[in-house]
Amino acid sequence: MRKTIVIFIVLALLLSSIPVTADELTEKGNAFMGKFIEAINTGNYSLIEPYLSEKLKSELGEREFAQLRDFTIENYGRLLSFKFVNETREGNLVKLEYEVKAEKGTFPVALTYKNGELVGIGLGVRAKPNPAGMVAMILGALLALGLFYLLKKPSVPDLVLGSGIALGLSIVIPFYGLVSLVMFYSTLSRALFTAVLTALTVEGVKFYFSRGRDGLSLGLGLGIGQYVLLSIGTFVATNFIMQLPVSFTGPTYWAFLFALAFTVFHSVSAGTYSLRGKLTDAVLFAVLETLALFFEGNNPGVSLLFAVLGISIGLKLGGVFNGIPGRKAH
Repeated sequence: MRKTIVIFIVLALLLSSIPVTADELTEKGNAFMGKFIEAINTGNYSLIEPYLSEKLKSELGEREFAQLRDFTIENYGRLLSFKFVNETREGNLVKLEYEVKAEKGTFPVALTYKNGELVGIGLGVRAKPNPAGMVAMILGALLALGLFYLLKKPSVPDLVLGSGIALGLSIVIPFYGLVSLVMFYSTLSRALFTAVLTALTVEGVKFYFSRGRDGLSLGLGLGIGQYVLLSIGTFVATNFIMQLPVSFTGPTYWAFLFALAFTVFHSVSAGTYSLRGKLTDAVLFAVLETLALFFEGNNPGVSLLFAVLGISIGLKLGGVFNGIPGRKAH
């Protein structure tokens, strides 16, 4: 009798140690996927929020969800249905794999559960190759070059140097984003950290190389390097060499306006550095660039406003128009 009781207790303990059965997790996953499709189609983040763990909520907040939704809708259209594909287990992690059918194709979704909580979502969405944004940025940068060419013929060596600086910065700056992932938990903190370091690096490099050179041409070259050379290189490499389609998402006119505004911003600030040589100017432009970069992804209008403010301050200082009748650097 005692032996029977002991066996019963052991079996009860073993059964109670299994937190969630496979069927229960599949039901949870199916319920989430139904709400996920509805949330993507309607833009209602609150539909999926109750299903997310606290950690996942901090990583996939309303801001990140809105960006994910815009990207998904733009490349796949409305989501239509889903089907369960597979389940894998590794320790206390369970991965549920689904396939989502949309108006413009299908893509995989992977849900990761830990002790019954949804702790990870992976979407295999890919952008369709879209050169429109690339062309818009090229036109914006070239328009800035043309406008300043009417005022003052650029120095070709300094244009080339500025483009080279842009290519060099494109290798360094991505590391800031990786460092922010390690150092910060909040998405907001990561974005601010990356924006601050990027602005300080860009303005510091421009300030250093503008001394004794035609800063206006150097800044123009930096814009040409960033929005013409890197745009073409990135598009070709990712779409046709690496076979990873990259789309310049968002309205095309924003791409054009950002390329135009930031090319002018780089030109005005570098031109001011070369004529005034004041470190306080670099600090001021770095602050404005930080704010512009911070708001770029979430609120492009505000970001553009800070870029235009920086241009206005640079024009007020008069550095760009030095040598043109009636204008001198202050």
